[in-house]
Amino acid sequence: MLRTSTVYAPFTATKGETFVWYSPSSRLHLGVAYLWKQGAFRALGNYALNRESEKVPLLRIGVGMQGIATGNPGYFATAEKNFANNINAYMGIGFRANESHGHGLWGIKKTWNSKYTLGIQDDGHERHPFFTLGLGAQSIGVYLIGGKRPALMWSWGR
Repeated sequence: MLRTSTVYAPFTATKGETFVWYSPSSRLHLGVAYLWKQGAFRALGNYALNRESEKVPLLRIGVGMQGIATGNPGYFATAEKNFANNINAYMGIGFRANESHGHGLWGIKKTWNSKYTLGIQDDGHERHPFFTLGLGAQSIGVYLIGGKRPALMWSWGR
């Protein structure tokens, strides 16, 4: 599976970031991100350690690597669970190479009619509400960085 997405955030330090993901299996996701303002690439990867079951959440580990001057390289571990009524939630811990401590990570989202999604995620520094509209293989959305700086999102997958 190949998936691409772009986030354009005109009022932030990053300005814009484009991601391309490839999934050679249902558990492994490899990607690259391009940070427009910094002119830098970021290598990305994550792996699901198990499959979610009724009693056990999905456990995932991941990494993002780039030069320290152009971003925040780091790694994470999360537990994710799907609930009734199309509600999904995760929590975990993330570490950034330029900080000497971990950060709690969490997020929750609700999807209606397999089309509309409303959610919030916390990266350990700020909370980011978002809304997306699914249009078949594509989706568009709005992401509020720190709850106040707007970013536009677009994604496509096959």
